[in-house]
Amino acid sequence: MSTSPQAISRSQEIRLVAGRELRAQLFKRSAVISTLVMLVLAVGGILVVAHLTGGEDEPYRLGVSAPADAVALRPALEQITGTNGLPIEVTTDVSDAEAALGVSGDIDEDATLDMVLDLNSTSPALKVTEEGRADQAVVASVTNVLQQAALSDEISALGGDPTQVAASLAGAVPQVEALDPPDQDSADFGARYTVLLIVDILLFIIVMGGGQTIAMGVVEEKSSRIVEILLACVRPTSLLAGKVIGTGTAVLVSYGLIGIFAGVTAKLSGVLPEGAVDIDTVLLAMIVWMIVGYAIYAVGYAAAGALVSRQEDVASAVMPLTMTLMIPYVLSFVMALGDASSPLYRVLAYLPPFAPFLMPARLVLGVSSWGEQLAALVLALVFIPVFVWLSARVYTRAVTRTGARVPLKEVLGRRPA
Repeated sequence: MSTSPQAISRSQEIRLVAGRELRAQLFKRSAVISTLVMLVLAVGGILVVAHLTGGEDEPYRLGVSAPADAVALRPALEQITGTNGLPIEVTTDVSDAEAALGVSGDIDEDATLDMVLDLNSTSPALKVTEEGRADQAVVASVTNVLQQAALSDEISALGGDPTQVAASLAGAVPQVEALDPPDQDSADFGARYTVLLIVDILLFIIVMGGGQTIAMGVVEEKSSRIVEILLACVRPTSLLAGKVIGTGTAVLVSYGLIGIFAGVTAKLSGVLPEGAVDIDTVLLAMIVWMIVGYAIYAVGYAAAGALVSRQEDVASAVMPLTMTLMIPYVLSFVMALGDASSPLYRVLAYLPPFAPFLMPARLVLGVSSWGEQLAALVLALVFIPVFVWLSARVYTRAVTRTGARVPLKEVLGRRPA
């Protein structure tokens, strides 16, 4: 007595195909090597940047060689800021300028000063080991402090009140007020643009990289005729869904690993910008839009790959999708350097093919609310089933046709066999 094999459900088919694609993409030797190389480059690049910029975080060190005068000048000197934006360190117990600068004597390099203000002679002098060691911002500020002290002495000698004169002079300084400042003038624009750059590059690599992988996989199975064997076991839509889910999971795991190591390295090394952007919020938004963007474009890449039978034709088949992907990627940078609050960018950000790039960018730039993000997400989730249905229609009708490139119009117009 023979028993007929039980048909498996659609969800089981999708799980089987997704598991096959996940193992093939995640543990393939070339994929492992590529992930390791990118991991080393990402972590190494961050460490190099941290090493090259680490010296800027050290405050400029100024010593004063006349302790009696330094006591009165120290409060004013401690208000000075160096070129790196940090307040300088002031030392008032300097007895030997050359020793303090490390020119003579045996002194630890970490204990040496960058500049010494010598007030022992008639004319004050700023001493450094070489001309390049003089911070011009510190020189200008020290000069201003000494001139103010000399002016106060002269006012006191004439019977005036130096404090009242100083207050009058301070009140006479005009303040520059920009009535319509561009966003680039804000103090935190550099940090926001850095985060935007990282987010956009990750989104572009994952969405386009995953899509290209799917397209090439579809063509490989089609050219080797293995797709005919697979379609004898599973439905075409299940094969498409499994490929998208399996490849997407492999890409997210690979680049997620790189992102985690790079993020931890950046945070520990002090490269990651702080204060301007809520990194946790941006990371959450990026992950959500990354999944949505991948879902939108991946099925399109699979459908485009089904139209051709040779690897040489993949680039031309997916070119329209790649160009569509490039538009929001470039627009996000144009928006950051222009007026991010413009109605044009706000409308474009709601379009589902553009939202995965423009919405995270608007959030990073501080011009988008969570209500706007949610509304755009709802529109994208409504659009995805429609685009999946259209892509599945193209994939199902073209994946078994070999030879010349299948015209898209013919695939969409003809009735299924």
